[in-house]
Amino acid sequence: MNTRNLVVLILLIVVSGVGAAADRIKLTGAELAEQYSKYEVIAGLSYDSKVSWMIVAYSDGTRDMYWNDGITSAIDSGTYRIVGNQWCVVWTNIFRGEERCYDIYRTGPDKYESWRNGEASDRYIKIR
Repeated sequence: MNTRNLVVLILLIVVSGVGAAADRIKLTGAELAEQYSKYEVIAGLSYDSKVSWMIVAYSDGTRDMYWNDGITSAIDSGTYRIVGNQWCVVWTNIFRGEERCYDIYRTGPDKYESWRNGEASDRYIKIR
């Protein structure tokens, strides 16, 4: 996907806004397993709006991330696992390859937020 298409997708996320706390529904481990076990394409934006990204997720648990922070663009790959009611991911390069675990909330049809250690991390939409 070219940078222009990624920017358009990210703008859709920003324009759609973020659901209020009352609108968030935390996904359980079973719901996460169902959600993340399929091929999908998602586009997101860090909560501080500094990094836009797109992930292509494959049904075998691998993922490719295309990201841009306004200065640098890069591609990374990783894997995920479900631990309790959290979604945990390891990227090859991002976060020095350390596993990060997140609570995932549904905020609307195909809209989600990820939270880490009680703080909002990312908001994203499922495109496919």
